[in-house]
Amino acid sequence: MTAMFERTPLEASSFPPNLQNHIKPDSPPPLKLMAARGMVPCPPEFTLPLLYQLSLDALPDIGLEAVAALKDMPEQILLPALQHELPASVLDWAAELRPQAQVHQAILLNNGTDDLTVAAIAQDASANLCEVISNNQVRILRSPVILENLYKNPNARMATVDRLIDLASRHNVRLEGLPALQDALDSNQDIGLALEPSVAEESDFAALLQQEQAKARVEEEEQARTEQEESTLTRRELELKREKEQAEEDENKPLYARIGHMKIAQKIRMATIGSREAVGLLVRESNRLVHMAAIQNPRLQYSDIKKLAANKAVPDGVIRYIANNREWTKHYDVMLSLVNNPKTPMADTISFLNHLRTNDLRMVMKNRNVSHQISRQAKTIVTKRSSGHRK
Repeated sequence: MTAMFERTPLEASSFPPNLQNHIKPDSPPPLKLMAARGMVPCPPEFTLPLLYQLSLDALPDIGLEAVAALKDMPEQILLPALQHELPASVLDWAAELRPQAQVHQAILLNNGTDDLTVAAIAQDASANLCEVISNNQVRILRSPVILENLYKNPNARMATVDRLIDLASRHNVRLEGLPALQDALDSNQDIGLALEPSVAEESDFAALLQQEQAKARVEEEEQARTEQEESTLTRRELELKREKEQAEEDENKPLYARIGHMKIAQKIRMATIGSREAVGLLVRESNRLVHMAAIQNPRLQYSDIKKLAANKAVPDGVIRYIANNREWTKHYDVMLSLVNNPKTPMADTISFLNHLRTNDLRMVMKNRNVSHQISRQAKTIVTKRSSGHRK
């Protein structure tokens, strides 16, 4: 779940007297076990609160029994129980342990459900549940993280997401968790939020988002394996491996064509939640809103950034963003690529020169792609170092 809801025990006095003897901290374990196993008469409105309270018991066996009871509870019993007025902590607990669509829908429709619980459900909700969530506009305006999670959820229809973004924008609600999208809204540029896509367009984009999310999950798993494998390769073997990967990426024409037909709003969303492959294409888009959304995608790895830093064809904004990101410029290869890229701002390039090895500075001096000022500054640093070495 996105943000952890703080779950604390309920007041024992909120339970009927006959149940209080089964939940008090000093109650005998056998009495607690009876309640956790459903062997105690209990009003429907206290079925879930009772199990919740026991799940927090200091004795692990009691808690495990209560959790198992909720997980095994038939929906014909659970769903009516969720229609009662329940504490927010109980509903959040049920949402985590019972992720079924019908159960989540009942929790979403309960007035006692906390915004954090709704935000957590929004991360992986089905298309239908996303619609249920979107219907409560008051809640979304109050807690924009819900909208942010819907935006990142590929199951949420683009039309639904656009409608909510427009709502938030009209009410001056900031989407701090989606900086690239917020930048797009602040730019006052028309990104097509008001354009209702056709059924075919909506279906095609939804299918592509689903594919990209599945691809992104595979990429994350492969990245972990790759990092382990690459630690055993020589530098030359590593270079050959990455050249092969780049060639395979360049052959991906179908994805490029599909991205080309997207509206700006769709491209920004794809750049935000798409796979590294999609982001690698979108970061080269001429539209600033799109390429800035892509370069901020957290799935980009060091190897991606190194390629982009050396690419003279990517937009200026992407290079500036990389040059100002300390997490990336702490890598020597990225810094060296930026120095040799004429699109890197002059002030950043001069700053990086002081950190380069002397041999690399000599290469910069001979690089016809860099400005005369940079070449001259590199020569000055080399001369100073040589003079100091002789002394």
